[in-house]
Amino acid sequence: MPDLVEPAFRALAAARDAKAFHPRGRWFEGTLTTTYDPALPLPVGETEVAGRLSKGAGTPGGLPDVLGLAFRLPGPWDVLLSTSFARVLPRPARTWTSARYGSITPFRWQGRLVWLAAVPDPRRTASAALDDLPAELGFTLEVGGPWRPVGRLVVRPLDVDRDLPALDPVRNRPAGLDLAPAVLARARERAYRGSRRGRSPDPVTAPDA
Repeated sequence: MPDLVEPAFRALAAARDAKAFHPRGRWFEGTLTTTYDPALPLPVGETEVAGRLSKGAGTPGGLPDVLGLAFRLPGPWDVLLSTSFARVLPRPARTWTSARYGSITPFRWQGRLVWLAAVPDPRRTASAALDDLPAELGFTLEVGGPWRPVGRLVVRPLDVDRDLPALDPVRNRPAGLDLAPAVLARARERAYRGSRRGRSPDPVTAPDA
């Protein structure tokens, strides 16, 4: 059966000259503080992270969108979360703090399926516009199910948007940690590859942008 995923994502990225999904965003610096939990191989203690807050479809201005929260952990391990409902359904959000961010699909670690989520602090943000991001955002990190807190993430958005580092949850993950289900993980791998190949390389990250 021909692979339609990679060509489709390559064409969409080429048309935008940006990521096929989450083309608009802002990078952040942040701090992740976690306690030990056997559900996932998260670093224990305080870890400095870099990441990106983004709009999934790239809707203009403050229009609702499936919002993204992505960050790199040591390893490297690239974690990508999106505003979601009932674990597995992407959910457009009106503001940066009006919905929880989830992994959508589970991880498989030591024979068990585990979801990861980041729950924003209850504070008001005006809209889903990148310009409406506050100077600092806080999240409670949870694993499930059942859901339980395992740490806290505090991010400070920067006035830049570039692919540094180029985040890829398929290529960058700890040994033994799998994305589930396998068929969807393979499709995601082809989608990310098509998106990378379709856009012009960022001069900061070429040739592996």
